[in-house]
Amino acid sequence: MKVILLMMCFIFSFFSSLAHSALMVLQPERNSYQVGDTIQINMKITGLATTVGAFWTQLKYQPAALQLKSWQFGTGLDDGAGSLQFAEHDAVNGVLTLDEYAFPAADPAALAAAQQHEMQQGGLVLARLTFKALQAGQLQLAFNQPWFGVESFAGDLIKTNVADLTLTVSAAQVPAPATLVLLLGGVMLLSQRRRSADFSVGA
Repeated sequence: MKVILLMMCFIFSFFSSLAHSALMVLQPERNSYQVGDTIQINMKITGLATTVGAFWTQLKYQPAALQLKSWQFGTGLDDGAGSLQFAEHDAVNGVLTLDEYAFPAADPAALAAAQQHEMQQGGLVLARLTFKALQAGQLQLAFNQPWFGVESFAGDLIKTNVADLTLTVSAAQVPAPATLVLLLGGVMLLSQRRRSADFSVGA
């Protein structure tokens, strides 16, 4: 009986910790794209209960299927005087490393207000990423778990879970060649004129 109670307490504690954890997500404009499309993604945190002072993360993607065009840090760790930002991109292996730290002398009230405003809009945006779809298929973007962390402005680690992203990319629809369209249009016009001429003769 005691073992069962201990197990129930552990399970309750585990799910309670998940419920109170922040969540880092990759949010695209939509989930379905075509080859050649530009893909805009916001990397953001939801479920925050404290002011973020730093984050570090590593994102992995499929370089044969996705081309990283650009990235930009968010503004939530900037009180108006800037922040410390570090980025490294390995285009060959498809790895993007992003670190950002609020200045120790930053105004905590300004940071809290800015982050609270973003949280009310759906989450604190840490970075904005732009990709180009190169191949069709189910494409994954995943967080590298060992290289990941979120810290409060007070210097405490914030328990944060992550959610990877799967995008559906389909082959681009090839439009009909312009010459073929013109040819078909000409054939239809000639056919219509011929029918009109036949009708006149018959009359």
